[in-house]
Amino acid sequence: MKTLAYVRCFWSGTLYLTNGLAMPIHCTHISAQTIEVEAPSGLQGSKMVKLELNAIHEGNTALVKILGDPILDVFNEHNKHYIKLQFHSISEKDLNFIKTFIAAHD
Repeated sequence: MKTLAYVRCFWSGTLYLTNGLAMPIHCTHISAQTIEVEAPSGLQGSKMVKLELNAIHEGNTALVKILGDPILDVFNEHNKHYIKLQFHSISEKDLNFIKTFIAAHD
């Protein structure tokens, strides 16, 4: 069985921190286990975050919801925070949407 790749992603959405802050983000890369996003602020100590993505693939849209464990938060050259999250929980439906997107862009 082929392993699903890590592909470029341009979906926008919202990242919710445990301190109540919500911020706009956009996805830069996604796999079946992790996602990388660019955000205007850092994680501010959040050990887990909620991510809602406005996903689209071949005319199909979905509001993908992910609870994520932060792996990385780096201030990048675009004066944004580059944040990498590992999926903590995601619905099977949302994960299948992501896997279909990855398979088409691999």
